[in-house]
Amino acid sequence: MAQVKVHCLPVGEMGVNCYLVENLDTHQCLLVDPGDEGARILHWIGQRQVCAVLLTHGHFDHIGAVDAVCTALNVPLYVHSGDLNKLSDAYANVSGIFGMDMTIQTVGNPLEDGDVIDCAGFPVQVLHTPGHSDGSVCYLLPGDAGVLTGDTLFADGYGRTDFPDGSFLKLKESFRKLFQLSPQRTAWPGHGEPGLAGRNRAEDA
Repeated sequence: MAQVKVHCLPVGEMGVNCYLVENLDTHQCLLVDPGDEGARILHWIGQRQVCAVLLTHGHFDHIGAVDAVCTALNVPLYVHSGDLNKLSDAYANVSGIFGMDMTIQTVGNPLEDGDVIDCAGFPVQVLHTPGHSDGSVCYLLPGDAGVLTGDTLFADGYGRTDFPDGSFLKLKESFRKLFQLSPQRTAWPGHGEPGLAGRNRAEDA
């Protein structure tokens, strides 16, 4: 199994965690949530080979540098089908609510629950975790590399549910899905420091 390392670069005024998930054997990578500062992200990537850009959801603070990085790197973009509309709709991605008008031109490839992305030499499983948005997902990384939780789960809380397609009831169901992960693993959130997700089977004894 490939050795996988997660690198984190907070970007933009809202401190979105942009992640680079790297295959240490080949230096192939997945880039997750390029929210802002495209030139800085590209400099950070350096000579590593990015094969795809993934979004945990489509809110404006997580998509701001998508066009810059996808164009420069000539790579595809993936987002859950429930958030595809957010790429081209400023109200749906909530930038309009905050007095902005942010949309992107890059076409997103739709993901569904249970899909597996395997273009960097390691599998990443898509977990649909709606609640913060209809199309919020978490990305389950191989081995002990952890899970990318976006704005579904933070180290000390969870994402807000008062945006147009937010739902606390759906978010509670998503928490149950994350709680069932075993063994417990690092949770890499969309903002702030990493936390934990899942449980150890010994806790059931």
